[in-house]
Amino acid sequence: MKRLLLILVILSVAGAAFATATQEEEIVIRIGSATIGPANMAIFEDNIAQFEAENPGVTVQWDSSAGDDYQFAGLPSLLASDTPPDLFFEWGGNRVRNHVLDGVAMDISDLAEEFRPVLSSSAWAGFEYDGGVYGLPLNQDLTIQMWYDGNLFSALGLSEPDSWDELLSAMNTLTGEGVTPIVMGNADAWVAGNFVGLMLYRMAGNEKAQAIMGLEPGYSLADPDFVAALELAQLMGESGFVNADMNTLGYPESFARMFDGSSAMMPLGSWYPSEMGLVGMEFPETGHDFFMVPPLPGGKGDQTSILGLNVGYVVNANTEHKDLVYDFIRIMFSAESMARHSAEGGNIVSNSAANATDSPVVAKMVSSLENAGSLVAPPDTGYNLEMAAALYQAIAEVFEGISEPQEALEAAEAKIARLRE
Repeated sequence: MKRLLLILVILSVAGAAFATATQEEEIVIRIGSATIGPANMAIFEDNIAQFEAENPGVTVQWDSSAGDDYQFAGLPSLLASDTPPDLFFEWGGNRVRNHVLDGVAMDISDLAEEFRPVLSSSAWAGFEYDGGVYGLPLNQDLTIQMWYDGNLFSALGLSEPDSWDELLSAMNTLTGEGVTPIVMGNADAWVAGNFVGLMLYRMAGNEKAQAIMGLEPGYSLADPDFVAALELAQLMGESGFVNADMNTLGYPESFARMFDGSSAMMPLGSWYPSEMGLVGMEFPETGHDFFMVPPLPGGKGDQTSILGLNVGYVVNANTEHKDLVYDFIRIMFSAESMARHSAEGGNIVSNSAANATDSPVVAKMVSSLENAGSLVAPPDTGYNLEMAAALYQAIAEVFEGISEPQEALEAAEAKIARLRE
């Protein structure tokens, strides 16, 4: 009997040890990202399925639960958690640089060399720092374009405006027909913030705008040129050119307004086509198109400037699974995956995808980038986040008529003045 009990104990211990060993062998690769449109997420899901099939015992967990709050709170929370992402989405520029300085971003120069022949040379800006490469660019985003309902424009005899006066004329026509010219889901402040962000550069000039938002001493958000830019926003709000509920309307919900006949235009970036899944449509079926924001009256800056930046994925410097993460990236950035992203209108960094695209909207975006006088960074990704939050609040208040441009910007400057010291 004692012998039988001993055998049972041994088997029990061995079983527990085997279970523990099996549990320890299970590997999870975690990826953090902002909200991704259904069409593009389907591509990533196929990438995950292929990777897991090629790597038994390895699971990929994709976390986009932070949604549109990803850049301000979601990603910092993920990185500080007990299960931080091994790979995470990021906007190139100041944010990547901060990750490098914080010891979170891995130098992936070795992996980058594999992709330099197939990615646009301009795509790497924002991921290179102090001689190293700290991310792989997936998209070269145009952050602000004016997307419009082509069918509605045609029905009203409207064409793409080449000047600010022509844009105002089109908006007056639309309001006369009972249509809100521009819809923005600005509940998280960044949509209107990016739209007016381009106006800041156009009005003040790149060098001055960069100094103001870059927190250089002697400058202020309440600069007269910034005030002039917000006066244009104020006029749009007062004229009923933007939806009155813009600051409470959610980003996902705003797309429905582009299809229910209530709105005609939306200032958003090159990812707009990939978001059509939010309203159950494929972009080619929509009849939508875009034009670049026309030159501003009285603008002192480059009126052909484009708000945009490179976006991609950063490897966590603290990952324990570098080789596996590299292998997953190779699937993500395969020629097949890149071509699929391009077909969805969501990728213009791959040389082959850009040159071989049969998508008119992608070709138009490539042309817009090639013809831009300069590419300037959005305030919330190219600069200090506290500054951007204060600036975006000021912009939201001006659009809604809560504050005058001068007082809104003075209040914003008061919040961040200590950062200039």
